[in-house]
Amino acid sequence: MTSLIESIAGSFTPDMIGRLGGALGVDAPSVTKALGTLGPLLASGMSKMSGTPGGADALLGMLPKEAGAFGGIGDLLGSLFGGGSVKAGGDLMSSMFGAGSSAVAGTLSRALGFNVAPLMNLVAPAALSAVGALVKGRGLDAAGLGAVLRSETDAFMADPAQRENAALIGQAFESADAAKSRIASFGDDWAKVLAGPAAAMAAVATSDLSGPIDSIKEAKAAAAALEQAARGSAPGSLLATAFGAGLTPDMVRRMRELAPTKDRLIDLIGSSAATVAARSPADAAAYRDTLNAVARATAEASKDGGFLGIGGKLVSDDEQRALDAIRAALG
Repeated sequence: MTSLIESIAGSFTPDMIGRLGGALGVDAPSVTKALGTLGPLLASGMSKMSGTPGGADALLGMLPKEAGAFGGIGDLLGSLFGGGSVKAGGDLMSSMFGAGSSAVAGTLSRALGFNVAPLMNLVAPAALSAVGALVKGRGLDAAGLGAVLRSETDAFMADPAQRENAALIGQAFESADAAKSRIASFGDDWAKVLAGPAAAMAAVATSDLSGPIDSIKEAKAAAAALEQAARGSAPGSLLATAFGAGLTPDMVRRMRELAPTKDRLIDLIGSSAATVAARSPADAAAYRDTLNAVARATAEASKDGGFLGIGGKLVSDDEQRALDAIRAALG
């Protein structure tokens, strides 16, 4: 009988894995290796969730209406960066890891060598679909589901052949717990910390409006700079805690809430840096450097002027003024 963990990995065909690798900028073996970690990670998370009061009932409530149905490659790629079934996956991640989800993504990304956060957003709904098929096939209630999840994850974690994966999964859960504690220490000010990089990107991008292609280049460059900073930081650091999942829609949403107009972006950038300096002085310099790096990457993503990529300025005068304003706000 196919186990739940095997069913999760089996949701992804070789064609899906190859195309996902292309979308993520990594080879198929890297995606396969990540799936080999993410499946048991989510199964373990669901097992822990089912052991909490009301957790198994909540998990049952998240299951897709058509148990076992997982979208084809079109839905898969559409969900990769925020659409389709990704909301259900996000609900599951939030229930399992809470505010520590980004730290979990960062821990796995450092170990696996690429940003796994988008892939996590796909494996989570695939895991729910596999659980739905399991529940339907065996006629499980909440208690029965919890028992199956515990049995499977205990067997996986005790398997000598899975020692490396089991250790990484343990580190991921530890990072989530540490992140939740750190985030709680900031209170409502954590929103400013998260919004800072998005504000730095927006301040530069809106200083000299670009066409749609250049705007995409700017967003990708900013995201890459943030991912590099987070992956190069020490586990448990503020950068790893906040930005392990890269530039997320939640960060952009918080930026828009705190700076609803363009003229408030610089103030938000300065406020975010001041918050980190006050709450976590040891991380202040790295945070400022990261915001400057995100802003610089945005500015240098495409040339201003010229023709067909020939000539033009790498950083326009308006972008340079935005960079100067950001640097001044960060101190």
